[in-house]
Amino acid sequence: MKLPQVSNNYFTERAGVLAVAAQLNRTDLIFRETPNADVGIDGQIELVSNGKTPGRLAAAQIKSGLSYFNDRGDHWAFYPEEKHRMYWEAFPLPVYLFLHNPESSLTYYTDVRYQLNIPSKERENCYISVPKTNRLDLVASEELMLSVGPVSSTLLEYPELLKVMASKHSGNASFPITYLDLFCNGLTNLCRHIYFGISLAAEIAEIYLGINKSEVGLGVGPDEHHFLHNYTRFLIAQNLVKIDYSDYLIDWFEREIQPEYIAPLLLRGRNLITYIHDVEKGICKDSSFVSVACERPMRMLIGLPSDMVRIPKIKTFGERLLSTSTDLY
Repeated sequence: MKLPQVSNNYFTERAGVLAVAAQLNRTDLIFRETPNADVGIDGQIELVSNGKTPGRLAAAQIKSGLSYFNDRGDHWAFYPEEKHRMYWEAFPLPVYLFLHNPESSLTYYTDVRYQLNIPSKERENCYISVPKTNRLDLVASEELMLSVGPVSSTLLEYPELLKVMASKHSGNASFPITYLDLFCNGLTNLCRHIYFGISLAAEIAEIYLGINKSEVGLGVGPDEHHFLHNYTRFLIAQNLVKIDYSDYLIDWFEREIQPEYIAPLLLRGRNLITYIHDVEKGICKDSSFVSVACERPMRMLIGLPSDMVRIPKIKTFGERLLSTSTDLY
């Protein structure tokens, strides 16, 4: 009498899934294995930061077995099937590929969607590079989950949040902008989205320099680029916007340019705009009816104020925020 058989490959694959699940659990990450219809994703990873879940997710694809380990010196080469390559490339979350070696019990990882979306590399019939330094047993949870975006241990209340944005300055007299300048001037799509790019930052700085008749010209170097990078990280960490950070990092790391994006504001971001309107009424009695938190197309439609008027107005608003000794609303 014949009995049902289980292939050795089944146990090899399960060894990989169980090893990854155990290691993620040890680093205080939540792993949810796909219960059915696995078509290229074996599970979901959720970041836990200081015991809290900030809503940062990634997908996991786990491959177990020596056949997946093609040695290329400092990295392993993984050759995906075309159907999986297309599936991972279009997936809405970062996709982490885990290669598990059942003999050494070591697991290596990479963000496979990140690699597949690098525009400067031709990925047809090419392999995914999995660095040998990317060992799952040696990485901390937030380092592993870099692609899902930065998190903050504390979401600031709106009064403190607004003052922090007004105080975060580039520190360069030839690049006189703050987080508040970038936020208020980046609002678009009836204040439902925010725009960011180096052109926006440069335009704000040039208007300030022109108004102040500065003897120095616009200056943008590595420090200023990191200031702008940290602005985006601040928006994400404070749950103000929804940005595909993995895609953002392709420009920042691979192309070495300042990323540009239009991103939807989350509820906290939209509430911050409402809060700015309320505070503005209290500390800017001489303010016109057009708020500092109002997008450019709307201002152009009604005819005022121009950027030459409004950008300094944002600066004045920020200065009054920082100088007031009373609690904000």
